[in-house]
Amino acid sequence: MAPMGATVKSPDRIIDKETGQSRGVDAAIRYTVGTVPVLITIESRDRVAIQDVTWIEQLIAKRHSVGAAITVAVSSKGFTGPAVNKAAAAGIQIRTLTEATADEFVQWLRFQNVVRNVNECSLADFGIGIYDGPNGPPSQKTELTAEAQKSFREQQIRAPILIRNSDGNRYHIENFLIEWEKHNGSFFPPNLPTDGTKARRNLHQPLPPNAFHVETTAGNYDVKILHISLWLSCSQRLVSPSTLAQYSDRNALLVQTAEWMLTDNVRLSLHRDLTSGETKVRMTSSK
Repeated sequence: MAPMGATVKSPDRIIDKETGQSRGVDAAIRYTVGTVPVLITIESRDRVAIQDVTWIEQLIAKRHSVGAAITVAVSSKGFTGPAVNKAAAAGIQIRTLTEATADEFVQWLRFQNVVRNVNECSLADFGIGIYDGPNGPPSQKTELTAEAQKSFREQQIRAPILIRNSDGNRYHIENFLIEWEKHNGSFFPPNLPTDGTKARRNLHQPLPPNAFHVETTAGNYDVKILHISLWLSCSQRLVSPSTLAQYSDRNALLVQTAEWMLTDNVRLSLHRDLTSGETKVRMTSSK
């Protein structure tokens, strides 16, 4: 809802013009009109009680101290009559953010669940081909060290059993899969069914001499080739809304928001501006 070209930071800290100290705000919106910088601060409270005039008086003083053109006070429970009057007299914008039901969104949100395609990959088999050492090829009894074997059993494709010769950094199989995809495209077949059926794919990645080595019971040996066999599957999952919320001032409903958590850190959001009728779609990641 911010103006085009604005920057939004939440939370943020702003220098108090009177004390020189840093003051925390829940969010700050900065943009420029002509050559004039404009600061809008947003303060929010999710309390059990309706917010009274005391909080508004605190925000009036804080707005003056940080030099904000506008301060928006957001409450999940609304405001008392005196708080509304005090805010209006001092130029504090008040908003209420409340949870909503699907029925309240039916006029514009024609669906509730989002279908997410989930690609899953697991290791079916793994082999390492190695170059001969200074004394020739290793014996048939040569194995990875006990520590490397334990790491592989516990972490599979994320086991750091491959060591780069140039700097000693450790790598896992997934590193090579990521690089392989960058150069060759996805290793998931385009015609893979979406019903969870597993398909097997074998990848063979040659490596030049003196690039990577593994630790074995007979010493270190450079890796010649990686043989990686994967189980691949694709399934579809319904994701229900994690949040349905409404944002209003003291007179009217302003914005309706629907959000879905597609993964633990990826959020899909729809924001409908009831004034203009425009709906904005956003995909954000916490990573």
